[in-house]
Amino acid sequence: MSVTTPAEIMDVLRKMQALDDEIRDIRVGRDALVGNMERLKKVLNHLDRELDDKRGKLAEAETWYRNKTNELEAEREKLNKGKSKLSGVTRSKEYIAVNKELDIARKNIAQKEEEVANLMKAIEEFREAIAKEEAKVGDLRAQAEHTERDNAERLAVMEARIAEVDVRRAKVTAPIDQAIVTRYARIAKAREGIAVVAVKDGGCSGCNMQLQPRFVENILRASSLSACPHCSRYLYPSTMVDADGGIVAL
Repeated sequence: MSVTTPAEIMDVLRKMQALDDEIRDIRVGRDALVGNMERLKKVLNHLDRELDDKRGKLAEAETWYRNKTNELEAEREKLNKGKSKLSGVTRSKEYIAVNKELDIARKNIAQKEEEVANLMKAIEEFREAIAKEEAKVGDLRAQAEHTERDNAERLAVMEARIAEVDVRRAKVTAPIDQAIVTRYARIAKAREGIAVVAVKDGGCSGCNMQLQPRFVENILRASSLSACPHCSRYLYPSTMVDADGGIVAL
C-alpha cells in the first residue's frame, strides 16, 4: 500500500532517519575497530623495521669484530716470528732492532686485545638489547593477532547487524515515492547523514536557523511535506495542532 499523505511520508522519513542513525553508529564502531588494527599493524611494521636496522648494525659490528680478531692474530704471529728470529741473532745491533720490533708488536697486541674485548662486550650488550626488543615485539604481535581474531568476530556481527537494518530500511522505504527517497539520500550525504530534523522553538534543529511563523504553523498542522529553506533538511514538528487548534506534544 502506497504512502501519500504528508504525515505518513514524514513518518516514513523519520523511520528512515532512525535506521540510518543506527547503521551509522554501527559503522562508527566498525571503523574504530578497523582503525585500531591498522594503527597497531603500523606500529608493528615500524618496530620490525627498527629491529632489522639494529640487526644490520649488529652484523656490521660482528664483521668488524672478526676483522679485529684477525688483526690481533696477525700481530701475535708477528710477535712469535720475532721471538724466533731473536733466538738466532748474534750481533748486538741487530738484537736491539729485533727487540724494538717485539716491543712494538707487544704494544699493538695489548691495544688490539683491549679493542677486541671492548667490542665483544658492546656486541653482547647489543645482542641482549635486540633479544629483549624481539621479545617485546613478539608479545605485541601475539596480542595483535589475538585482537584481530576477536575483532573479526565482532566485525562479522556488526556487518550482520548492518545487513539486517538495511533489510528493515528497504521495507520501510518501499511504500513511498522513490524520488523522495532519492532526495532524502542527497540531503543526508550533504548534511553529515542527518536529513530529517525537528522544529524546535520556531527554528530548524539541524542548522539552528529561525523559520517564518506561518511556515512553522504549516509544519505543526502537517498539512504538507516541508523542508528547511536554509539547510534543505526535512522538518517535522516536535508538537502538533489538534482538531480544536490546541498544541499537542509529540
